[in-house]
Amino acid sequence: MVQPPESRAAPSPALLEGIAAHLAALAEESETFGIVLCSDPDVAGRYLVQLQQIDRLAQSLREMAGVLASPDPRAAVAAIRLGDLRHALEEAGAA
Repeated sequence: MVQPPESRAAPSPALLEGIAAHLAALAEESETFGIVLCSDPDVAGRYLVQLQQIDRLAQSLREMAGVLASPDPRAAVAAIRLGDLRHALEEAGAA
């Protein structure tokens, strides 16, 4: 006899808020790290692309934290300014 798949319980709001808080903290830490590196002209000149990637990482973490903490995640996803992240989350939500 085939067993039905286990039902998946939605994560609790407290868990989602905790994850959102940690993502926001990581965004702040990575942004601070990028600012420190940008303050060195030699580093900034040699690693501009990588510093921009750090900034994008911080933005992405902040946007995902906002989605997790939002009472209306679909509206929060629609408001994401990073197009590729918004598109990826819209596709994930449609699945």
